[in-house]
Amino acid sequence: MQATAIRMKTMARMIILLAAAVGMACAACAEEAPPSAASDTIVAAIPPDFPPTYFQDRQSGKPHGFAVDVMNEIARRAGLKVVYVFGQQWDDVERLVLSGKADVAPNLIVDDARSQLFTFTQPVETVPIYLTVRSHESRFYGIVPGIKIGVIKESVGEHYLKSIPAITVITYSNLHSLIFELLSGQIDAALTATPNLMKLANEAGVGDKIKTVGEPVIDGKRAIAVRKGNLVLAARLNKVIAGFVGSPEYQALYRKWWGTPEPYWNARRVAGAIAATLMLAILSMGGWRYYSIKRLNARLTESMAGLEKAQRRLQEQAALLEEEIAERHLAEVNLAVKQEQLEEVNHSLEDRIATTLKEIREKDQMLIQQGRFAAMGEMISNISHQWRQPLNNVGLIIQNLQEMSENGELDPAVLDHEVRVAMDVIQFMSNTIDDFRYFFRPDKEKDEFIVNKVMAKTINFMLPALRNYGIAITLDEEPDVCILGYPNEYSQMLINIINNAKDALLERKVPDPRIRIRIFHDNELGVVTIADNAGGIGADVLPKVFDPYFTTKEPGKGTGIGLYMSKVIVEKNMGGRLVARNVPDGAEFRIEMPSCGPLWVAPPDGALQPVS
Repeated sequence: MQATAIRMKTMARMIILLAAAVGMACAACAEEAPPSAASDTIVAAIPPDFPPTYFQDRQSGKPHGFAVDVMNEIARRAGLKVVYVFGQQWDDVERLVLSGKADVAPNLIVDDARSQLFTFTQPVETVPIYLTVRSHESRFYGIVPGIKIGVIKESVGEHYLKSIPAITVITYSNLHSLIFELLSGQIDAALTATPNLMKLANEAGVGDKIKTVGEPVIDGKRAIAVRKGNLVLAARLNKVIAGFVGSPEYQALYRKWWGTPEPYWNARRVAGAIAATLMLAILSMGGWRYYSIKRLNARLTESMAGLEKAQRRLQEQAALLEEEIAERHLAEVNLAVKQEQLEEVNHSLEDRIATTLKEIREKDQMLIQQGRFAAMGEMISNISHQWRQPLNNVGLIIQNLQEMSENGELDPAVLDHEVRVAMDVIQFMSNTIDDFRYFFRPDKEKDEFIVNKVMAKTINFMLPALRNYGIAITLDEEPDVCILGYPNEYSQMLINIINNAKDALLERKVPDPRIRIRIFHDNELGVVTIADNAGGIGADVLPKVFDPYFTTKEPGKGTGIGLYMSKVIVEKNMGGRLVARNVPDGAEFRIEMPSCGPLWVAPPDGALQPVS
């Protein structure tokens, strides 16, 4: 016990010394507020929303920002006091100074237009202005004719672009709107103070979505704009600026607003946390020691009582053991009898399982065959759409030959020409039959194939029927998406899903029917999504869309096996996954297949490829 008391006294002394050290460190970290001195008052005009250069605090309404802190320090050194007023746009800020309601506008970028309106001090900051685009943009690397460029209203960027023809300039009131209009694709590029734009994008979590291209379009120099003719004030500010810019105080302000924020765990907080942790550890150790001794005594008493109880139970169990041996022998005899009965049941169960599996396989084959018959019906329908125009052309050729023969105008040259044209049309019809026939030829072995090519053949196969019903189809694809499977069965599955979307659009009489198809990679999967704008699948129907013989169509218009067969093809035959879900304006089917590897690696061009 004496040794324990000595250790606790030593630990207490260490805590006292550590607390004293923390107090000294905190005192050293405290900053001394500079004395205020103000003899004159000037009014500075700034915009309320251009962080981090200037912005208005939403709660207090006070001005903040790098330019505000710089202006305050320059004014303090010049013996001035600053009062701030806000102008909603850059032209409002300029009008406040020009009208005499304000004396200065801090950190305004100098250009020819503004130099005509204001007297500028020496520069207090340099700001590069790059052309900023979306991170995947690769169409241009500078200002080119035909692009849309967003700028802040009445900014240097707008002044600069007025002299450049063949571009569209769109103005915005703040950087937030400018960034998200750029990300949403409403504009092609932005031209504004790049450090402000990038810092705000990083704080919003979208810094990786934009990038700068080329060299700086404008090498902007920011200075204090003084009302024209007020040379005394300009000279007074210039005298201070020369010694302030580049000073340790200026550098501290620059790091505060443009640098990486100071981490929460500084030296003072770390020291306080260590002291609190040590105190908590000492208290915990004392409490744990007391609790451990008390618990050990209780466990020892409990163990002694348990030992006596165990001895009594051991004697009782010894008496029961003999009875248990006799019962076990009887149980072994009964177990042998049950084992024989179980083996008989197992043999019977195996036979029943084999019979059931055979019936299920026969049923699946029947469903797949019915699905193929249904698909062949669709094929005949599509052939009729493909043949309609060629048959009409052949009929016109025959009528033309008859009229020319009756009028005596048919000579061998004309006859040869018309026959060649008719034969070309007939050859096209023959090729159409071959193309459709190959669609339903079963694949014997799995093979690597490009989904894009199978999708293109499938769309060309179905396009006449979709056009006939006025259904638009769009395709958004990454190049060379490769998977392993059966190409023709995969195509048959695509036809089933596209036909399902077509039937839903026609049944619900959608005014602007559309089918949207995407082909892309998702990690190690090759993915195809097929979506429509038919209003979606009912919540009570969605869990059952892949069940065999389930259909919501009128009698005679649906068998209920198309989507079931598609599920079998994707998941059982090809080891993939087929799911359905509702999207805002309709339903979406997602087909996931394992990618076949390096063949698909290629830079996406990101362009939407319409098929009409």
